[in-house]
Amino acid sequence: MYYTDCGGGCSEENLQIFSIKVESIRGGLRWPLDVSGIVTARDTLDTDRKRNIVFARSRSNCQTITEECPYLELTGPTRGVVADFDPGSFEIVLKAKGATESDDRDLSFLVLPLKEHEYCKYDRYYTSRRSTLELTLRHVDRSVEATIHMRLVGGSSWPRGLQGVFTASIGSIDDAEVSLLSFQDDKLPVIADDGTIKLTRRVVSVERKRGELKVSIMAHCASDEQDATTDDIVFTPKNAGRSCGVLNVGTCKIQITVAWSLFDL
Repeated sequence: MYYTDCGGGCSEENLQIFSIKVESIRGGLRWPLDVSGIVTARDTLDTDRKRNIVFARSRSNCQTITEECPYLELTGPTRGVVADFDPGSFEIVLKAKGATESDDRDLSFLVLPLKEHEYCKYDRYYTSRRSTLELTLRHVDRSVEATIHMRLVGGSSWPRGLQGVFTASIGSIDDAEVSLLSFQDDKLPVIADDGTIKLTRRVVSVERKRGELKVSIMAHCASDEQDATTDDIVFTPKNAGRSCGVLNVGTCKIQITVAWSLFDL
């Protein structure tokens, strides 16, 4: 959101990260796994050496993944990953928790340069000693950064008994979505008196010219996924400023605010 309120900056080619999956394990590891560690995206804006964190879990707050659901719960990047000139790299340090800290095993330890002729690919597989990771990502041409905020409005409350999934997608990519938030047992994470919702991920890269950002909600009962309530709203990108809209789940109204910003090179 560097230029959201003041304007300026320029559009840049970005790398949109959709998911990271533990495709397979070996070397004595068994499902399920309690995973800790960090995944960081490095790019041309890392001149101050701040890490653009994509996934981070401490040993005391591991994510449990299973063979049926082997995806890491991503929390970033916290800004768009610029892929102009030097496409940058991923730094991955993941561990599988053991009975004691000395029993922890390295799950993945990789530094992955994203070469110019490679980073446009959609699915990439990286193998280390004990695992193979699948990174799902896509190059987004001349993009603007969209930072998404959500809050309950009009005295709304989330419908009792419904699970929810919030996603975002962009016009040029019709076969993948960014998971913004997924929750169960009607536990919508409201974190402020004004109804602000805590999203797992907030930042999406969108083509500046002729692009679009679609934010969607699907709500359903745990016992009946077929009977789902859905709604979505489409935003046209701006160079700066904000766009607003409302998603509806029955009588529940959720205000979506998108802050637009170009990049500082």
